[in-house]
Amino acid sequence: MNFPKPGPVLLTILLTQTPPLQAVEIFRQPVSPTPFPGESSMSCAELEREIASLTPLTYSYKPGFYDNPYQGAAILAGTLSTPVYYLYSAFDYFLDYRESSRILPTQDRLERLRHLKAEKHCFES
Repeated sequence: MNFPKPGPVLLTILLTQTPPLQAVEIFRQPVSPTPFPGESSMSCAELEREIASLTPLTYSYKPGFYDNPYQGAAILAGTLSTPVYYLYSAFDYFLDYRESSRILPTQDRLERLRHLKAEKHCFES
């Protein structure tokens, strides 16, 4: 079976005829601050209490890469012993991903509540 040789014409056809790749949501997308139905009926005091109760859920106590003593130990052990210890960095990245997937929805909800609080002019006395 004869296949055409890849040349500039074939490459041009492939580039122009193939649909563009849909990017997987790698980066965070902007969030619409439209409140959910139950949130729009909340008073200013209820909004403030909800914001105060959600704020601690956005805290992360996981140390960063350079502040984590286990990273240094894993790199040292991987260098001196066996490269299998380098896998700790991948595990730590997985923990970062899990931590951010826990925090981001709460931050989005806080943003909606703050926007609703501003719409209701709760900052005015």
